[in-house]
Amino acid sequence: MKTLFILCSSLFILTNATAQESDNKQVLQTILINYYKKEKPVYKGRSQLLYLYCSQANNTEEMIEAIQKNKLPNDFIAEIKTKMATDKTEKNWSTELNTIFEKDSLHLKIKVNECLSLEKYQEVSKRLNLNNQRLMIISKPLYYSKSNIALVKVVFYRNIEHNSSVILLLEKVDSNWKIKDFLNPWST
Repeated sequence: MKTLFILCSSLFILTNATAQESDNKQVLQTILINYYKKEKPVYKGRSQLLYLYCSQANNTEEMIEAIQKNKLPNDFIAEIKTKMATDKTEKNWSTELNTIFEKDSLHLKIKVNECLSLEKYQEVSKRLNLNNQRLMIISKPLYYSKSNIALVKVVFYRNIEHNSSVILLLEKVDSNWKIKDFLNPWST
């Protein structure tokens, strides 16, 4: 009986982890499509203006503020607090990005090119000496277990202090993630 419980628990955890990886890929693809639609393809000799930060940023209290201001379910707040307190592991978008590029019918690869670390972005930015380059930082997605909604924070970092941020409220419709609302936007 105990072995059966352990087996069922392990199967549930494995299935949930696989589903979340698939959701992470779909969420990332939705964000890339939205923010790279106006970007020009990066060909030889053309500067890239929007870079993707490789690491998934940890979530902050700003997520909770977004839920409270927008009247999302109260139990989502408790769920988010638990996830934020326990999920401090380093994660990056490389696996999801490579999976998106493998079946890239939208030509995102020639716009996104590759993801960068902060140090690499600063090195490229300093070398090119352009003020119109941005680094898009995407947080770890927070999924609501009782509904098909998720929150993801997107920050645009620039060397010249014109930074901005927004929390995306995404909803899963027909197995695809769609941006439903832009919460708590700010810019400097």
